Amino acid sequence: MNPWSWHGRNPYYETAFQVLDVDPAADRATVRARIAARRKRISYDAKRFPLFGEILTVARVNAAEEQLSTPRTRLAAELLTHPTEPDGEDLAILSAMLELSRTLSATPESGATSLEGDLNFDYRVLAQLLPNPTDQEPTA
Repeated sequence: MNPWSWHGRNPYYETAFQVLDVDPAADRATVRARIAARRKRISYDAKRFPLFGEILTVARVNAAEEQLSTPRTRLAAELLTHPTEPDGEDLAILSAMLELSRTLSATPESGATSLEGDLNFDYRVLAQLLPNPTDQEPTA
């Protein structure tokens, strides 16, 4: 299967992950649960849950499930799926981290090493970022 070949419709417009309403990073149990939920919605009233203006059918859900069942076809679906843009709180946190990164790289302190142009790393800070191993409970 060539993910870049078109057969009547744009493959980026509708992927198996969108049909099943599942995140590409989801585990198998989550995928199975989402497939069951999607089938249940369609069985009650498919017209209430259109996808890109079209009514979903059980056949399309089955085809999407089959596409995610093998590693090769799942990878093809992952390549066609665009990641969602961060928004809300995530976007604010990422913006703050970007600003902090820019501030730290603009004023390198002693002990910092410069790699690849603008990136400055101060390895003395690393120990402060790691959790204290004595504060953690042992896992069984």
